[in-house]
Amino acid sequence: MRSARVLGLLIIGVAAFGSGCVRRVNVNEQLPVSEALSTDQLISRINSYNEIRTFSAQATVVVRNYFTGDGGKADEFPSATGLIRFQRPENTRMKVTFTGFQVADMVSDGHSYKLAIYRPSESRRFFFGTNLKQIEHLDAAEIRETKDKRLTEAGGLLNLRPQHITDSFLIKPIADGERINVFREELRQVETDTRPNKKKGLVERTYYVLYVLERDDSGQVKLRRKFWFDRNQPDTPLVRQQTFENGNGKLASDVTFSSWFNIPNSGRKWPGQVTIDRRNADGYRLELKLEPDTVEINSDLPDTTFKLENTERLPEVDLDHRTP
Repeated sequence: MRSARVLGLLIIGVAAFGSGCVRRVNVNEQLPVSEALSTDQLISRINSYNEIRTFSAQATVVVRNYFTGDGGKADEFPSATGLIRFQRPENTRMKVTFTGFQVADMVSDGHSYKLAIYRPSESRRFFFGTNLKQIEHLDAAEIRETKDKRLTEAGGLLNLRPQHITDSFLIKPIADGERINVFREELRQVETDTRPNKKKGLVERTYYVLYVLERDDSGQVKLRRKFWFDRNQPDTPLVRQQTFENGNGKLASDVTFSSWFNIPNSGRKWPGQVTIDRRNADGYRLELKLEPDTVEINSDLPDTTFKLENTERLPEVDLDHRTP
């Protein structure tokens, strides 16, 4: 008992002695969080995208081509107007125009792929292929070193493929099975304060991060996707989806979602801006700013929506049989 009293007096003495040396320091503000959500609720939000059969909208499109830049710079195309159409399971179309002129048109049915580049004039080509795996291997070194000048001119645009856009809008559900494992963590990050009327200082933002892992035939567990939900915004929206290549942990796609709005008569919210960054995997970044009044889901689309022919007789490039 006596020793305990002595220890207590010692602690009080040290605290009293040190109080004169204590100073108040600035720390990053922790932003208030929204109501807690369970893992099942987060999974349900992802899987609700499976209810969408068709999607259509107009958008402002900005494409950044990392492959044709110089040093620490990249080529960024002027913003243009885009018309995007999706239909499950894998039909996709995106048509891009700039000040009334066609820039590019792209379609895919999940098996065949067509890309017409109309401008700039030196890049006018009609690319097509049936082997998407072949297209996936157009990496930076291959494009820079190829003897086929047509591929060099198009650069990362060749890797701007329909399924990347579709998977960013019509997010694939999280399967329920023995091979799939899902867990989540609450994560805090120090970021710039972007709130209106606030100085651009640093704050701590809080996220739910949902990890989706898959067990392969050998029993090895591999990371496939990560979903980020922002707990500092009302209703904890999905703000980021990351996908990983071949289960080896290498980041393939980093998609961010922002500026959420309500789609009339649908009961759904939708991100007004979607940015798809595939710099390391495919050499491009695609930014889409949707026009909310043009967004439609589950409306009927004519069969001609996903047809693209080389009506302007552009020079053709078969991506399945490229020049060595």
